[in-house]
Amino acid sequence: MSDAIVLGILTTLQLTSSGWTKWQIERALGTGALVRVRPGWFHDGSPDPAALVAVRAGGCISCFSALRLHGVWTPEGKGNHFRLPRHRRKRKGSRACHPFGERLAVSSAVDSLAVAFRCVLRCGSREDIVVVIDSILHRQLAERETVLEWMAEAPARVRSLLAAADGRSESGTESMVRFRLRALQLAVRIQVRVMQGARVDLLVGERLVIECDSREHHTDAAAYEKDRRRDRELVARGFIVLRVSYRQIHDEWAEIERAILAVVRRGDHRWPRTRKIRT
Repeated sequence: MSDAIVLGILTTLQLTSSGWTKWQIERALGTGALVRVRPGWFHDGSPDPAALVAVRAGGCISCFSALRLHGVWTPEGKGNHFRLPRHRRKRKGSRACHPFGERLAVSSAVDSLAVAFRCVLRCGSREDIVVVIDSILHRQLAERETVLEWMAEAPARVRSLLAAADGRSESGTESMVRFRLRALQLAVRIQVRVMQGARVDLLVGERLVIECDSREHHTDAAAYEKDRRRDRELVARGFIVLRVSYRQIHDEWAEIERAILAVVRRGDHRWPRTRKIRT
């Protein structure tokens, strides 16, 4: 049970595996220390509301919702994702997800990282999948070979997305922008050292620097000031610096794309042939 995320909800098997006896379970039910959710499932009096809804429906938290609990970066706005048995109806305001291949029994309130990821392969967009794989690799939650095993039952078009993933990306925003720019057939490098002691998130061509601020970035005043000082130094050295926030990437991507393509069409993403830059 130690490897499972339970959110205040436990099965009989999880309790007995932790040393509980049937008598202790019945006694806890009598005192109110445990509350029966449905046969074989109990909560401790303060369960996670979404998990309680999922378990009452016969399912569990899965897909994007479970990945977040396992520490994976996921895009906003995905809502509650549950995995339900075939005969169960999804609840209003939630999404019922299933992995490719054989349907699996529900054995805990939150799916494992592997099962939740397999659900994302069927539920998410191509970009979502690449962003999630980037995060899993970057945060060292699984090796690339393990991720490939998890993708075994997915169609070839989905499995091919592993080649587009790169664990060097340090944030979901960076992964999103990289995926979109490469879809535009732009030459994009990630985590490039452009001067002594400084790496940039993305480098288009030779001198167009794109820095991608995470959702949390604006709350760190020291990091904010440090980044602006570095931007100033990059501009002084001749780089073009475009800094974008998560909100801008989410809500204003068309404008960002137009700005980047305008620079590229002018050829300004390349150094003038006679210029040399010192690093």
